[in-house]
Amino acid sequence: MIEIQPVTLREAQFLIGMSEKDINRAIDRGEVEKISEPEEDMPVHGVGKGRKRVRKIGLSELLFLALEKQMHADLTPTGRRKLYQAFKKNEAKARTVSFGPFKANITEIQRNFLSKYKKLLDAKKNILEEDGADPVIKGTDISAYRVAALAQGQTIKEIKADYPTLTEEQIESAIAYTEAYPKPGRPYPVRSFRRAAGALAEMGIFDAVESGAES
Repeated sequence: MIEIQPVTLREAQFLIGMSEKDINRAIDRGEVEKISEPEEDMPVHGVGKGRKRVRKIGLSELLFLALEKQMHADLTPTGRRKLYQAFKKNEAKARTVSFGPFKANITEIQRNFLSKYKKLLDAKKNILEEDGADPVIKGTDISAYRVAALAQGQTIKEIKADYPTLTEEQIESAIAYTEAYPKPGRPYPVRSFRRAAGALAEMGIFDAVESGAES
C-alpha cells in the first residue's frame, strides 16, 4: 500500500481539483489543519531554489476537502466541522465517513485521489529539476513543459512520433508534472514545429509563397 505523505497546497490542488486559493482559505478559516509551515529550500521551477515557507496538508484534510467541495451547498458550518472531525477520527482509512445520521461513501473519492497521487509520484520520479532551467524528463534533455504543452494540441501517439525516444509513461509524467507545477511565464507552443509546418504545407501556404517569388 502506498504511504501518503503530506503535500504542498499546489500539489493538493492537482490531487483534488480544488484551487490553492480555496485551500488556503479553508486553512485560514480553521476548517482544516495544516501539517507544517517550515522554511525549506524549495525548487522554484525554472529559476533555481529559494527559501520559502511551505504549507502542507495530510490525507484526512485532502479527502475531507474533496468531499466538502462536492457537498458544500448542503453542509452548514457546524456540519463541515463535524465532517472534518469524522475524517480525523477514522484517519481516512474507512470506506464511509459518518457523524450523527449523516453517512457518506468515500470509496470513489479515495480511488480518484489515489490514482492522482500515483501520477504525482511518477512525475516526481521521472522528471529532473535543474537549478535555473526548465525541468527535463530524466535521461533526456527534453523539457517536461514543452512535452506537456504539445499534449494540448497533439495525441500521445503524435508526441511519441516527434520524440521517438520517449515512452508513454514519460509523456504522461510530463503532463502530470506540469499540472501540479504550472510553468511561470510564456507557455510553449501546443504543436511541434514539424507538425505546424506540415499543416501550413497542407493549406498551400508554401506553394503561394513560391508562386509569388516566381512572378
